Amino acid sequence: MISKGDNKGIFSGLSDIKMNELRKMIIGLDNEDMKRLALFVNDPEAFSAEISELLPNSINLMLESGKISYSDLVPVFESILQDSIKKDPHSLANILFPIMMPAIRKAVAEDLKKMVDSLNTTLEHGFSPKRIGWRLQALSSGRTYAEIVLSHAYIFRVRQVFLIHKKSGLLLNDVVETSQSVTKDADMVSSMLSAIKDFVQDSFDVEGSSELNTINVGQFNIWIEQGPEAIIATIVDGDASAELREQMKDAIEKIHLKYSLELRKFDGDTDIFTKTEPYLEKCLLSEQKETKKRKPVTIIVLFILALLGLGYLSYLSVNKHLRMSDMEDALNSEAGILITEDESSDGKTVFMGLQDPFSVNPYIIAEQFGFDTSDVHFKLKSYISLDISLVLKRAYAVLNPPQKVKLRMEGQTLFVSGEADVEWVNMAKLRYYSIQGVNNLNVQELKILTNKTFIEKRMLSIEDYYFEFKYLKVELTDEQKIKFANLIDEVNEVLDFNFSQDSVPVIVVIAHTSYEGNAEANKKVAFERAQEFINLMINADIPMEVLVPKTDYVEDINYKYPVRSVSFKVIYSKPEDL
Repeated sequence: MISKGDNKGIFSGLSDIKMNELRKMIIGLDNEDMKRLALFVNDPEAFSAEISELLPNSINLMLESGKISYSDLVPVFESILQDSIKKDPHSLANILFPIMMPAIRKAVAEDLKKMVDSLNTTLEHGFSPKRIGWRLQALSSGRTYAEIVLSHAYIFRVRQVFLIHKKSGLLLNDVVETSQSVTKDADMVSSMLSAIKDFVQDSFDVEGSSELNTINVGQFNIWIEQGPEAIIATIVDGDASAELREQMKDAIEKIHLKYSLELRKFDGDTDIFTKTEPYLEKCLLSEQKETKKRKPVTIIVLFILALLGLGYLSYLSVNKHLRMSDMEDALNSEAGILITEDESSDGKTVFMGLQDPFSVNPYIIAEQFGFDTSDVHFKLKSYISLDISLVLKRAYAVLNPPQKVKLRMEGQTLFVSGEADVEWVNMAKLRYYSIQGVNNLNVQELKILTNKTFIEKRMLSIEDYYFEFKYLKVELTDEQKIKFANLIDEVNEVLDFNFSQDSVPVIVVIAHTSYEGNAEANKKVAFERAQEFINLMINADIPMEVLVPKTDYVEDINYKYPVRSVSFKVIYSKPEDL
């Protein structure tokens, strides 16, 4: 049998490596495994850490295998939470604070929205100039009418914001409005706030769940928003709106969410909290009452004048358009004017179309409607209108009748009435053919006057005629026949007389000859020539009683009438001498 001492001697002879191999063969663990197992036995925290990694997998395997169910675990976790809350309710509150507060605020916001909607309904019936302005502001800003009303009730300015550690009362960070001076001692303010908070809780036996929210100091209000590890305090000048409280809550929640570990383990080092300035600066809110402005009377007057001017210009434009339209209608209704189109050019209205030369001047019509050459211009091409009024104007212009002569149109016939001499009547008979629209001339209603002057003119005209013949022949050539017909017409005009007058014209037919050769024979031949020409005139219905033959010797080579020619002389004679 081997004793203890002998065993020791046996194992002492083995090296560490051999011992480690022997141990692993006996118990299945090497030296490192033994050290790790010893650590779990001697260090509970290390053992807990190891178990924490294995426990979730174990629970999942048990749930999958059906050895336990979720309902089996619920009582365990409920008991754990209840025990934790009983021991330290603030710990759980601190854990849930960053998560629950947004949900709580959302629920409160819903209630506030309902209240605002109700207030909107109530205020809908409020009607005053100020509220009308608020409604316009609500429309332009996109906010509700009730929000605008409430915003006008709170005028304030946040001067400074403090972030204070709740347990120690030390100042973690602060921000100041740029337009304000910095508080003399921010640390002193934070200490004062902590002291006041403790004083209120100690002196008035305030429950731990109750927190100090507002402190009034003269014209300033100090608003405080509590967090689990820190508080935000704002120095407010005036009456702040609920928007500031919401912003403070949002800031303290975000700070706790991001810096919860630093706040719990705060050891006096505030450098890390300088990064909280963006959250604190959002609490630097302000709302200033709008200064009462004088009513812009000048602008209003100018605006009214501008409206009146615009209205007047509109009236002028419409009135001008209406007058222009009426003028165009008047032009188209006028005889001899036809407007086909119009256009604007250089500030004028240019009318284009057709115009009869005897129609009214279109500018005269334009003046009747208040337009002149600076307003309108006419580009009208000439044409002949067959309107009766214009045909009559054209007849007056072409015939130029005496004052006592009146013209009128019936169909295409021009009727002449009144008194006129034969000369004008003859002229009218020749010229009426040139009048467009006149096809016939009727002078039956016209009294034709014969006067001495007219007869004298015709007598002189007759004495200008002469006809030259060949020897012993009195035959008219074709050219002389036309000349003879004109002579007969003028003789008839002269002979259109009344025998009751004191004297009447007599046509002396003079046959010219010369003294060359046998003068008596020449005279006889000349007389016969005169007689034959008288016969031609008698055949043309000239009365024989007024025709007298006569011979005349041509003595001067430059004599007016050539030899073997016939000329005429008109003289007056009493009827009884014929």
